[in-house]
Amino acid sequence: METVLMLAQPEVDKFTVTPGVLGFLVVAAIGAVLYFLMRSMRTKLAHVREGGFDQAVEAAADEPGQPSKE
Repeated sequence: METVLMLAQPEVDKFTVTPGVLGFLVVAAIGAVLYFLMRSMRTKLAHVREGGFDQAVEAAADEPGQPSKE
């Protein structure tokens, strides 16, 4: 009955509405995913800066059965 009375109120007090535990968990999950994404991106960019990408492409082109880029 209390829920019905709460929904019937025309105005909601902005100081009583909070995101709660679910809001915290969503923000924490987004932060964790972002951390691992940035960590992965940092290692991949370091590999590209060292020239590892060019070496990997050349090694793949030298393998038999692979079409050459000519």
